[in-house]
Amino acid sequence: MIYSLGALSTKASLLPLLFAGRILSGLGTSLLFSAPESWLVSESMALPEEKGVDGGKELSKTFGQAYALDSLVAIAAGSLASFAESSRGVTGPFELSALALLVASFVISFSWTENVAAPSDGGSSTPSIRDALKIIKADKKIALTGAIQAFYEAAMYIFVLQWPPAVAKGIEAYFGVGAAVP
Repeated sequence: MIYSLGALSTKASLLPLLFAGRILSGLGTSLLFSAPESWLVSESMALPEEKGVDGGKELSKTFGQAYALDSLVAIAAGSLASFAESSRGVTGPFELSALALLVASFVISFSWTENVAAPSDGGSSTPSIRDALKIIKADKKIALTGAIQAFYEAAMYIFVLQWPPAVAKGIEAYFGVGAAVP
């Protein structure tokens, strides 16, 4: 939801909303790049206890397959983004990403059942955001890691958003006004 709001902020014409959208996108991306891997590592380390499986070996194989498939997904996403841009304009790829996230949210909500946290203190079986914030507050390393990730992603977004205009200006300076950007 956080990333979808950031993606949809590209429809805004107010600079503060665009900045807020970039912050939301950075936060959403940080969660995307940290939460699934953390969950996967935790689950794979629990496998040997439950099923006699070498969790480390399976984890290595899974990450290898994910790395290989990431390149194919990137190519497909680039093609879809290009199509979305040609049919919906410069915000088309962001609209498409919000739609994809909405569809994924429904699929995850109705089909994933293994992500239920077990009670660790005899209390509630479903940790809350408040519980997570208490953990982050208690361990500054967690907060620092999240901040570093968020700032890194923000820097990457700034680069991605500023690269095309910078290239266009460079081409114009070298080839003259009206030169086409390949």
